[in-house]
Amino acid sequence: MKNHFEKQLLLARQPIFNVDIEVIGYELLFREFYADEAKVVDGDRATSAVLVNALTNLDLSQLVGDGQAFINFTANLLDVEIPLEPARCVIEVLEDVVVTPELIDRLRILKSRGHKIALDDFLYFEEAEPLLPLADVIKLDMLTLNDAQIDDMLERFKDLGVTLLAEKVESQEMLDHCKALGFSLFQGDFLSKPESISGKKIAANKLVVLELLNQLQDPKGNLRDLEKLVSQDPALGFKTIKLVNSAFYRPRFEIESLGHAMTYLGTDAMRSLASLLAISGMSDKPDALRNYVVEKSKLCELLGERVSPDQAAIYSSVGLLSTMDAYFDQPLPVLLENLMLRADIKLALLEKIGPLGLVLQTVEAVQAGKFESIDWSSLAGYEITPAVVNEIYLSVIEWQGGIRSDLELLGT
Repeated sequence: MKNHFEKQLLLARQPIFNVDIEVIGYELLFREFYADEAKVVDGDRATSAVLVNALTNLDLSQLVGDGQAFINFTANLLDVEIPLEPARCVIEVLEDVVVTPELIDRLRILKSRGHKIALDDFLYFEEAEPLLPLADVIKLDMLTLNDAQIDDMLERFKDLGVTLLAEKVESQEMLDHCKALGFSLFQGDFLSKPESISGKKIAANKLVVLELLNQLQDPKGNLRDLEKLVSQDPALGFKTIKLVNSAFYRPRFEIESLGHAMTYLGTDAMRSLASLLAISGMSDKPDALRNYVVEKSKLCELLGERVSPDQAAIYSSVGLLSTMDAYFDQPLPVLLENLMLRADIKLALLEKIGPLGLVLQTVEAVQAGKFESIDWSSLAGYEITPAVVNEIYLSVIEWQGGIRSDLELLGT
């Protein structure tokens, strides 16, 4: 019998982007949970767990790719020997750290070893002045600071030569504003949000993709209908065969034709794959969005497999379709009006209702690192615990690392 008061760990990562919306690293986020109660532990224990996960569950290259790991450190943890390659680890000094001569000395030593120092959620006050010459990155919370505070700090930092990172950037408009202010790194949910332009219509080339999605997602369509539809677009058919033969699916034998691919995948999985290829082929969006969508779709698939094993591909499609607004720059309800979808899929996408909605809501919370918003009691009915979620999340990160070259197919 499982101990419902047993502590369980959840690890998430939030991408950090440069001005070209390329991922340069990830902030590693950690929460400790009891099976029946979400609880954030103190900073020392939280950061220790992040380091242990980074070193034992996955190697750092799988967690952050070729980028850097941004990890929160309390004053106590700064006195511990850091078991990570300095060039790969950015030490984030928390905003509530008391600035002492001992702290400054320790940061100087860490910088001399090659570590970069970031000041997390920084708010200027006189006692924090000694930190500024040591900082490589200063992170500002764009949701909690007002314009006057931001302007004041930017004026203070302009001659320091530091990199400015805007946190909690929640929209494309906020991203553009932060770029104009001089920030060069960005963190937040802006990537998954549509660009809001009043009166903007869907471009003709995107209307073609939307109509293709409508036909692909038609619940009345069968495998033969799908094969006919995909075969009308030679590029789509070629990508389908190539991707089915890749590490994306790892078939035990070579798939030689579109019909063979269709039979191998089945109707629901074929709908999901062809829809993914159609959406991600739109060239006006960054590769980072494609990677986010692939991760979201796979997380939905694997969690959905725990809820309803024979419906895993449907859950994958729900994860994919939930990102349509970011690709088409239109509200999701408007886009869904044009798609022939099952009623339960629409309810999941619009209201997060039903098992499909529960899984989608869980995946979105995990990707945002907002573990406290997950409905653990409902997930428990499917024997999905924090440990299960964490295992699936880490497996998807590892899977993504193994298909990097295959992902290029999605954007060509």
